Amino acid sequence: MEKQSSSEKVRAHVFITGTVHGVGYRLATWDKANQWGIGGWVEEIPDGRVEAVFEGNKELVEAIIRWCYRGSPDAVVKAVTVEYEELEGLKDFIIRRPSELSIKNKPKDIKVKTINILLFVHGVIPHSSNFSETKLYDLLWEPVKKQHKLFERIDDIISVNWGHYLADTEEARLDERLNKAEEFIANQLNCRAKSQAITNSNLQPWWRSLLHPLQNLIWSHPIGAAIYYSGIEGKIALQLAVYSQILELLEKYRHQIERNLAKKETTIKIRLHAISSGLGTNIVNDFLHGLFSQIGNRIKNDPEQAKEPTIASSHILAEEKQETVERYLFWRVAALQKHLELGSIVTMASQLPLLLLSSQRVVDTFANQESLSIDEIGIPEQTQEIIWKVFYGIDDLSAFPISPLFGGHPAIEDIAIEMSNNYYNYPNYWENEVIHTHVAELLHRRVVS
Repeated sequence: MEKQSSSEKVRAHVFITGTVHGVGYRLATWDKANQWGIGGWVEEIPDGRVEAVFEGNKELVEAIIRWCYRGSPDAVVKAVTVEYEELEGLKDFIIRRPSELSIKNKPKDIKVKTINILLFVHGVIPHSSNFSETKLYDLLWEPVKKQHKLFERIDDIISVNWGHYLADTEEARLDERLNKAEEFIANQLNCRAKSQAITNSNLQPWWRSLLHPLQNLIWSHPIGAAIYYSGIEGKIALQLAVYSQILELLEKYRHQIERNLAKKETTIKIRLHAISSGLGTNIVNDFLHGLFSQIGNRIKNDPEQAKEPTIASSHILAEEKQETVERYLFWRVAALQKHLELGSIVTMASQLPLLLLSSQRVVDTFANQESLSIDEIGIPEQTQEIIWKVFYGIDDLSAFPISPLFGGHPAIEDIAIEMSNNYYNYPNYWENEVIHTHVAELLHRRVVS
């Protein structure tokens, strides 16, 4: 076949040999092809091989052929053979079934079981606090679960722990080292002692009485964590820590979802309810965006976008990274096929408006005087029901409303609440009775049996 330029379309007929049946190879191929905007089909053939046809941009087709040598996590690929053929103009990519299995049977009445999973992701727990994340979550969940019999209706709870290194834990992960680094900075700067010395000075200008308390206040809400997450390695470290814990629990439902995807039926559906605070809100937002955003058209127009998610592009934590990425991509497929859906979101003391600016996609959107699309995080654009409740203290310098960034969509409700003046009291959002009432009402509406 003549060499073609990268802008031309090609068709590759591919045969994959090895342990490639019953290991999710077709599903992984389907996800990769749709992610990259490639047309064609994939099929298991009786001799134990997998057969596939890829049509699309030459660079993307060559990239997916290289990917075929790896395939799904449990596959063992021994050989990949490729033949280039004339284009047929295939646009969509499907999992093809053998013709003898395509007999149309009478549809079965299948009862769908919805699994409601409640996800807790805390923000930065100050280094001076020995407050565990489990105790923190209980401040909210214990009073909420008693209302509307929610303790009977929530099937699983994911209590994420990140960034808070305690003395009795093992060697710190990368995300936990952040807390130790912030503690070192605080001790070296010793902001409170220095500001106190200045306060006692007879030469103090009037404005210093405002400046130094604000300086201490900003540092008490560890701003270093937000800076860390804005960098590539920091984002990777925190996402790996949080995503891996979420995906580990979801793994026990994977076999049933895989079977449903293969049979094109739905017997169970996962409905995710997320409650987060502070920087945890940004991590949850990125997690949901990666699962629910539709990126096919963008990739078709720009082949350079055909790359693994951010957490797959780092040189750090290679082994943990690979397992987390493979699991994450599977649940992205499940979300696109409506086997995973968003039930509700609660965010408290969110810094989302600030940290969104670390994304060029968001910067470009705002620069064009446009708002973000709410369906990118799993909320249907057409819905008029409140799905996302945002709580922010009216006197909290680091907490913001969110709805205006999404065009004032009716699915988002911003709620300003009165908070304690003790800004060093980290749990005050989690133990607020107003928030408890709102959360119970939201879950009552959004938990589906």
